[in-house]
Amino acid sequence: MKNEEIKVGKPVKIENRIFYPLVKIFHWKHHHVESYSLSPVAMVVVEGDMKYILPMEECEDLEKLEALMDMV
Repeated sequence: MKNEEIKVGKPVKIENRIFYPLVKIFHWKHHHVESYSLSPVAMVVVEGDMKYILPMEECEDLEKLEALMDMV
């Protein structure tokens, strides 16, 4: 069994900005072996009325980035 999902981490407030980490949680299970991994995906920054995303990897799919940003 393989399971992969993206979660929003605990927000951190620094001055007038709020930072939301997005992490990918990967769970793999096979017979008597089980493994988890946690990988950073992006950081969403909320500053007043503005919201922007800082991806950790190159991503040319704007719809995917917008969907990630909408998680916050």
